[in-house]
Amino acid sequence: MKRKEFRIISLLTVMVMGAVVGFSVSIGNPVLAVGVVLAGMAVMYNLKNRMEGVVEDERIHQVSQKASRVTLQIFAQGFALGAAVLIAMRDTYPGYTDLGFFMAYASCGVIVLYSLFYKYYNREYGG
Repeated sequence: MKRKEFRIISLLTVMVMGAVVGFSVSIGNPVLAVGVVLAGMAVMYNLKNRMEGVVEDERIHQVSQKASRVTLQIFAQGFALGAAVLIAMRDTYPGYTDLGFFMAYASCGVIVLYSLFYKYYNREYGG
């Protein structure tokens, strides 16, 4: 399968998934939504395996790593800042205090998870 065919079939698959997930949400059937998402993931996986030529190279991996790291940093800092603001405003808006604590715990969890994976891969690749 050529790259252009892959893109067209992928686009059609995502469009059908979106339509069916939207329909399942409107009728209140989460099982259908989950099933369609899993089926779509299987279709995309099979399509990617049938592609001819180079699908990913080292440059794509490096760009992906840099984008992932920046996204992770922005997410953790944004959640931590948002949590601090929501917790600080607990007297004015007491309903948002729980959300603030959730965001604080989530950002701490992401940072801990990142550090554990960093240590693992640093040891794995001899850093």
